[in-house]
Amino acid sequence: MTEPAPRQAIGDGVEYRERLRTPWWWYPIGIVVGVLLGAEFDFVMPQALVGLPVVLSVLIAIVVVWRISSGTVRVTGARVVVGTRSLPVTAVDQGHRLSSAELRRLVGRHGDPLAFTFIRPWVGPGVQLVLRQPDEPVPGRPDEPYWVLSSRHPGRLLAAVEAARARSGN
Repeated sequence: MTEPAPRQAIGDGVEYRERLRTPWWWYPIGIVVGVLLGAEFDFVMPQALVGLPVVLSVLIAIVVVWRISSGTVRVTGARVVVGTRSLPVTAVDQGHRLSSAELRRLVGRHGDPLAFTFIRPWVGPGVQLVLRQPDEPVPGRPDEPYWVLSSRHPGRLLAAVEAARARSGN
């Protein structure tokens, strides 16, 4: 049912796209952490290389913060594309909007361990997409009962999924 997401160019029929970016204030915190870590190495560096560990660790910290904000949720054509995973909208039985508390509960001990989760702790609300269960097991298909996704705009995401389902005849 799920497969790797196809590569797509910007503007080729994407109905909904949301990038789950980190908050802006994570960058200054990353810079401070980079300076502190780099300063630890400055004590053991030769005089000619003083400052190099600080510069490198600050750059690494900025790249790490930028990289963890690269998660994307899209509804394109007849598919829900989340990170590197893809799901046909025909496999979605129903969708539910989740508050922050409901999202945390569903990915915690009250959730199904077989469920696919794509959450970002800095994004509060989310969406649960309950999947249709086949009548008989399909070899090679994961037994995922639902997907849980972080989304700053769960209403828009659910509307895009419903519109794609309507276009595909479900």
